[in-house]
Amino acid sequence: METRKFYHLPVLLMILGPLILFGPMLIRGEALFWGTPLLQFIPWRQYAFQVLGQGHLPLWNPLLGMGAPLLANYQSALLYPPNFLLLLTGPVWGHGLLVLLHLVWAGIGMVVFTRHLGLRSLAQSVSGLAFSLSGYLIARGGFLSINAAAAWLPWILLAIDRLVKCVEDESRSREVKATLWLSVAFALQWLAGHAQTAWYTLVVACVWGCWRTVRSRGWQGLKRVSVFLFGAWVIAFGLAAVQLLPTAEYLLNSHRATMLDPQFVMTYSFWPWRLLGLILPDLFGNPALGNYWGYGNYWEDAIYIGILPCLLAFNAIRRGLREKDHSSLVRFLVGLSLVVFIFALGKNTPIFPLLFRYVPTFNLFQAPTRWNLILVFSLALLAGIGAETWRAPTGRALYWTRLGTVGVAVVGFAAWLGSLFIEGVEPSFVRAFTVASFWLFVAGILTLRLPERLSWRWASLVGLVVLADLVFAGIGLNPSIPLRVFRGDSALGDSVRDEHRVYMPSDVEYELKFERTHQFDTFNPDIDWRLIRDMGLPNTTVLDAIPSANNFDPISPDRFVVWLELIEELPREDRLELLALMDVGWLAVVDTSSGLSVRYEAVPDAERIRLIPEAVVMSSAEEALSFMSKPDFDPMQMIVLENEVQLTLPTGGGEGDAVLHGTSDPALISVRVDTSQGAWLLLSDTWYPGWRAELDGLKTELYRADYLFRAVWIPSGEHVVEFSYRPILFIIGAALSALVWISVAWIVVRWRKIE
Repeated sequence: METRKFYHLPVLLMILGPLILFGPMLIRGEALFWGTPLLQFIPWRQYAFQVLGQGHLPLWNPLLGMGAPLLANYQSALLYPPNFLLLLTGPVWGHGLLVLLHLVWAGIGMVVFTRHLGLRSLAQSVSGLAFSLSGYLIARGGFLSINAAAAWLPWILLAIDRLVKCVEDESRSREVKATLWLSVAFALQWLAGHAQTAWYTLVVACVWGCWRTVRSRGWQGLKRVSVFLFGAWVIAFGLAAVQLLPTAEYLLNSHRATMLDPQFVMTYSFWPWRLLGLILPDLFGNPALGNYWGYGNYWEDAIYIGILPCLLAFNAIRRGLREKDHSSLVRFLVGLSLVVFIFALGKNTPIFPLLFRYVPTFNLFQAPTRWNLILVFSLALLAGIGAETWRAPTGRALYWTRLGTVGVAVVGFAAWLGSLFIEGVEPSFVRAFTVASFWLFVAGILTLRLPERLSWRWASLVGLVVLADLVFAGIGLNPSIPLRVFRGDSALGDSVRDEHRVYMPSDVEYELKFERTHQFDTFNPDIDWRLIRDMGLPNTTVLDAIPSANNFDPISPDRFVVWLELIEELPREDRLELLALMDVGWLAVVDTSSGLSVRYEAVPDAERIRLIPEAVVMSSAEEALSFMSKPDFDPMQMIVLENEVQLTLPTGGGEGDAVLHGTSDPALISVRVDTSQGAWLLLSDTWYPGWRAELDGLKTELYRADYLFRAVWIPSGEHVVEFSYRPILFIIGAALSALVWISVAWIVVRWRKIE
């Protein structure tokens, strides 16, 4: 029986690591910013909280992409309970705190899970640190939805393992209780906002549950466990339905509704040379040091779990394949690691392309390298098993350990010394070998001095060594900036002096983002980071409430994506005409003479609402788009409808006045129209299911017009048209989630009274 000091040591270490990495940033009052925090998460959530503060639900975002779903945007994760903390802290500073808390949660989850598996405190500490401070989680700290979703992996496997144990004991009440806890864990991960991580977790959870059941009760117990697993998924779906149903609708209307392009999916396939990152994480440089030169980017292939945990994992594999202690679990984890690593290699083997073509779900997500989440988890668990069976070497093992310890010290010193006298040596090689040699030397000394009976002080020393190694590797991977960068008005507001939309073509965005501000080789390109807002890089325009036709989002409406592709291909004059139709009043162009490298040119005739005299009907969306791309098409004289509408359409004069009245609710648009002969009112906002129109308080037909936009017929006279967004699936999902959460809470309360 371990002492109380042993019992609390792992949890204290799980808290200490994230505090060292993120605490100074939070104390200085700074915020995460590099990449997705500034370009996605903070703009989304800050706008959502502003809408909530005005008494409305943040269902729609009118500031991006000519209008797009906001709550249904899965990665916005507006309904994820921990994100409610941002209401108190603010979405700028608070995201750093959320990352810290989720890393702590991931580490504690690993501690509780390994404790459940029967491992002692030293093993718990090693596994928890190796997972929560791994390169996979730390390097992706700014990718907030991945960080949040991955933190639930050990808790979900713990809940499944407890469910399997309850089924073994044949305790009906405990089976139901375990099922409910599992469903809550699944639901919270699904609400965290990263579908890829949630799907990989679901896959490994099924594999883990089946393996544990077959191992303990044989194939006969699998049927009963499967019933409870399915029940947990159904309940979890009900708990998260308020998010999942609107997101499903968005997905079905997005460019991801069909199979993605294989080149896009396999862009971030694990670069095989980065496997050396298990021992040499910065062999190819590090963007925090400004010298990364490897393939792709640093964070996608980051898999470092620490030198000592890596050695302990290999020790567990060596002993587990030869001895009985934990042999079944070790073999399972080795098999799982090999499979997911092959998946992570993506296009670098012929296996993933075959899976992409023939196996469902392999064509849904980008970046196969993210399968390495399961690899890192498995290696961290193996490291804990290795720590459990860690013994001082004897005999020949003692000889080789001594020799190896001295050898790595010599290699490290030689690497440093050689760099002083040999020209042309890659500096990142020198640093990587020197640092790895140091930690290998420390690991060797710890192994040689390993006592027969572990004390609290010795376990603390080992834990601190692992923590120091991982903290040293993770420093700088999540750069921060003062909060003032996010506050106040940007210079862009002085350039675009009206309420028309801005638009940045893809080639301009690419140059500004990847060649000027977000280079993969360094996190510090020596610029004033406020320039990003001054440039209007998507989606930073939301911070200034400047509407943009761009939308930097993994999911966008399918027709929106096709429309922008058409815009990019058209000659300049034809492009300007359709940009004006989109209410784009300002077009970004590269300007090397400007300090911003970009300037905004005015686009003539931009309007968000227009009165059009007549309409023409096309038989399909493709035909409508083709018709609009013709040089003689005049969007001021005609709108294009599709075959879903009646064949006989009214024709008017197209003359009159239309005035748009803004409201505090982004899901409500009011237009006052006065026309003498009747006209088609075209609103240049993205058409999307859930929008409806009323004419003078009575429901009227809302047409999909000009391939992407919305239109209603206005008879002669003065009228008020209201466009409102009332997504039925959100209403159904909210009702279902409320019912299921209330039911689960009632059952929990009943348990407490009975117990």
